[in-house]
Amino acid sequence: MKNILKLVSIALGLAMMPLTTLCYGQANREGPPHIVIYWNADTTNLQTLASSAYTDIMVNFLTVDSSCQFNAKPRVSPGDLQALHDAGKTVLVSFGGSNVKSAAYKACAGNVPGLVDQIANFVTSNGFDGVDIDFEDSGALKSAAGYDGVQFLIDLTNGLYSKLPQGHNIITHAPQTAYWFDSYKQAYVRIWQQTNNHIAWFNNQTYNNCLNKGNMDCHAADKIQNYNFIAGHVPATKLVMGVPVSYCGTTDLSGKNCTGDGFIPLGSKDGDNMTSLIHQLQQTYPNHFGGIMGWNYLLDMRDNSGQWGWGVYQELIENANIWMAYDAQTGLCLDGDYNGHLSTKPCNAAGNRGSTQGWVFRRNAIVNVKTGQCLDSSDKGAAYTMPCNGGNYQNWQFFGDTIRDRRTERCLESDINGTVTTQTCSGANSQNWLPRE
Repeated sequence: MKNILKLVSIALGLAMMPLTTLCYGQANREGPPHIVIYWNADTTNLQTLASSAYTDIMVNFLTVDSSCQFNAKPRVSPGDLQALHDAGKTVLVSFGGSNVKSAAYKACAGNVPGLVDQIANFVTSNGFDGVDIDFEDSGALKSAAGYDGVQFLIDLTNGLYSKLPQGHNIITHAPQTAYWFDSYKQAYVRIWQQTNNHIAWFNNQTYNNCLNKGNMDCHAADKIQNYNFIAGHVPATKLVMGVPVSYCGTTDLSGKNCTGDGFIPLGSKDGDNMTSLIHQLQQTYPNHFGGIMGWNYLLDMRDNSGQWGWGVYQELIENANIWMAYDAQTGLCLDGDYNGHLSTKPCNAAGNRGSTQGWVFRRNAIVNVKTGQCLDSSDKGAAYTMPCNGGNYQNWQFFGDTIRDRRTERCLESDINGTVTTQTCSGANSQNWLPRE
């Protein structure tokens, strides 16, 4: 992540749906895409994010000195963090960034357990949901900095996953696109392969590698091509595309090539824009596209009046694919009618918008495309659909193929007779819901 510049203002007037509660551990899911934003502990009121479209907040940065001891820690008040959690946001603290020197990382590589303890203690004592690792010591990924950066990140990720308690062990990484390629010996491919699925998702920095760095990530077509390459190595549900929220958003004011940061507008006539990018990726990865990350919130507030996130959300909704799910045990598809009755039935034609078996995601709400009603449940295990209201009973967490009600902590289940209920989560096949492609 680089310095911040003035951006071109974008005026967007978008209808907002009620906020829903984002789940902890949502990364391993076939559900809604992430909308991630970095908040750099600036003077912008953190609580304004509570009413934003963003689903995941990265508070940056934890940094270390040459002895691998924290020399900077972002301050987030308990009240602000609670406001974000009440609004359904997942909030991570970001470790690293461009201000951490190579010597500091080298010291940490020599004492990974000590670094794990520092980060884990900060996360748990402050109530964060996990940690985002933004490693930018590029030479170390080529073993050209006196230590093995790849092994350091593997050990750090696995150590944090073991140390952090459940509910606070979401671990993300923010690599630059180049780190996946041969020029860096496919460093992040190796990191992914040796971290046992412990990385929840990647906030991939598809910027800062344009013009003088080899014309990578300059335009929408470049970003899509690179996304496709990376998605050949990591599930697309775990791959979030990161972009600047406005022009020159990641470069120095004194720079003359600020287009080199890879900014593309939300919409434009030439097709080189976020609208086209989102549409193509959602079509390529139906119900698997990981989402969009923006750098950063200060710029969004200052130059876009806080509307960039809503613009991305609107495009994700407009280009959303139909989700049809069948129970892994019975093979029957989830169905809902106008009377609120929920059941499973033999699956009909996939992708049929007129079908009561078609569903779309509105962040964590699951909406029937035919009836417009939301999936809902009760404390006693009844499952049904009702008019969407944004309440926690209509917020569903995706854990792999299991779908859990945020309010009741019970999992959606069905039987061979087509009855749908929620039961205590067990991992049974009757609680596994598979997307019908």
